[in-house]
Amino acid sequence: MSLVHYTSSSDEEEEEKVVHDATLIKPDAVAKRALDTDESTTTTTGATTASRTKRVRSALPPLPSSLTDMFKDRERTDKNPDRHQGRTRSRPHIDGSWPVHVYLDVKLSSEMFDIVHSLTESARKLVPKTISMLQSIQAMRFNSNAIPVEAKSAEDATELHISLTRPIYLQELHIGRFVADVREAFKGKKRFNVSFSGLQAFSNDDKTRSFLSLRIGSGHSELERLLVEMDEIVERYAQPKFYEEPEFHASFAWAVGGDSLTKEVADSIEETEGELGSDLRQCSVLVRRVAWKTGLKVGSVDLTGE
Repeated sequence: MSLVHYTSSSDEEEEEKVVHDATLIKPDAVAKRALDTDESTTTTTGATTASRTKRVRSALPPLPSSLTDMFKDRERTDKNPDRHQGRTRSRPHIDGSWPVHVYLDVKLSSEMFDIVHSLTESARKLVPKTISMLQSIQAMRFNSNAIPVEAKSAEDATELHISLTRPIYLQELHIGRFVADVREAFKGKKRFNVSFSGLQAFSNDDKTRSFLSLRIGSGHSELERLLVEMDEIVERYAQPKFYEEPEFHASFAWAVGGDSLTKEVADSIEETEGELGSDLRQCSVLVRRVAWKTGLKVGSVDLTGE
């Protein structure tokens, strides 16, 4: 569809007419008429000349909304900064560059959810501003820009994540190929179970946040095999591989500050909640898919059955 419709030859015909008329007038008359037009366009002679020699340019039509709204989903406006709960951007925004994260989804059973909820409450006794990472799916659907609401049941809770990449950034033109590479690498991989062997504390690379996590027990070897393929992919895009000695984990709570949720906090919770720790080690979850987030977009590929 053409954005602007141009007439075929009317402009050229008008130019020819003006030139033709000018040849019928004596040179001194042409000069006088030009002078009259310059000095005033209010006289009859000036108005007549202006109407014959000045062409009116019409404004270009406005772009259709299908074009002006095409990239609105990429605008990074934040209607409610409070929803970040104290988090800060670790890297300045660069146009055309998007944060990318590849991970495994971990959906908790009701029993696991109750254990993690109790561990989070124990952490709050030591670090009051601890925030759960199990958010209410229903609340997010109702208002995605609202401050996250903590889930009250396993059915309404978001998944936990086991990371397969560090924080990486890709140019927009590379994201489609990257996603295709990830999908191709993992589409034939089998599902597997992971269990948890206790609590562990971590901080992000720039020490702005700290996390309490469930340390992976069984399933570690399967994760290492997936990581080998993931590292190969990120290296193709000149991005850093995962940590040299990976400590696979699923974070369930966080707090602002790299020294808030520390190893001492994790050890204290395990000591006081020994029964919960024992129950935790008896639980396992099935890893069903590999997921990724590119900017605000989320995708996944299912792992195959046994």
